[in-house]
Amino acid sequence: ETDGRRARVVFGRSWAHDAERRDFTMNALYLTRAGELIDLVGGEADARAGRVRFIGDADVRIREDYLRILRLFRFHAAYGKGALDEAALAAAVRNREGLDRLSRERVRAETMKLLVAPRAVETLEQMEAAGLLEPVLGRAGDVKTFARLVEVEAALGMAPDAVRRLGALAVRSEEDAEALREGLRLSNAEATRLAALAGPAPTPGMCEKGQKAFLYRMGREAFQDRALIAFARSGASLEDEGWRALASLAAGWPIPVFPLKAADFIARGLTPGPALGAALKRAEEAWIEAGFPMGAEALERIAGEAV
Repeated sequence: ETDGRRARVVFGRSWAHDAERRDFTMNALYLTRAGELIDLVGGEADARAGRVRFIGDADVRIREDYLRILRLFRFHAAYGKGALDEAALAAAVRNREGLDRLSRERVRAETMKLLVAPRAVETLEQMEAAGLLEPVLGRAGDVKTFARLVEVEAALGMAPDAVRRLGALAVRSEEDAEALREGLRLSNAEATRLAALAGPAPTPGMCEKGQKAFLYRMGREAFQDRALIAFARSGASLEDEGWRALASLAAGWPIPVFPLKAADFIARGLTPGPALGAALKRAEEAWIEAGFPMGAEALERIAGEAV
């Protein structure tokens, strides 16, 4: 028994009955203890062919659990070859309203796995063409930027990152990030990363000092996210030296720690309170502007001027 979201599970002894209740043929393969493959629904041939096909009636399988719509695309992105199975795609489109009945946590789990799958780009294009991407994201997706980010990651030898890819696909503003937090029940850390994408991005046109100041203020992860997505949106060649250097800066530059502490200013006569905090802030900004010096003479001058 199922309501399209939850099922009552009863254990039995029939592999045939078990296979009939599963989603895709490639997910209904069994192995005996002796190593004999049991294939009751043609799953081996489909798996070898990269064909993600529902078992039996696709509409019935989907109505047992509407998450199977997303699993169709996720499995296709991970294991599929060629075009989506036509019957499976048509059934997914017919039953699209069932996506609204799913818990957002389950939708998030499938979506994040799909975003880093080997054929994520073409699968998202097919979802968009079928009108199934917007119901999942709660907004139109920018598949073009997503595709370009995948190319940038590959050109730089970087592993795919689901949160960064989600940002490229669906975040242009803080409102977008907040909507995704609610719509996909993202963790606080994931939502914070997406919100950080909404501001201005570093560019190769900045001087090296400006790039490092940007990196220092933003932090390594946020800087790299913005730089890579800005690279993807720029239209620049994947071999562009300026963008490649900018994207590599976060990994290659050891971010320094501001060396002056509250005690340094108390020793100069300031007492704990707003004035001390303001002096520390002025000193840190001057230190960034000066290019992060660590010498005693430069730090003495910065501290003195801040006081």
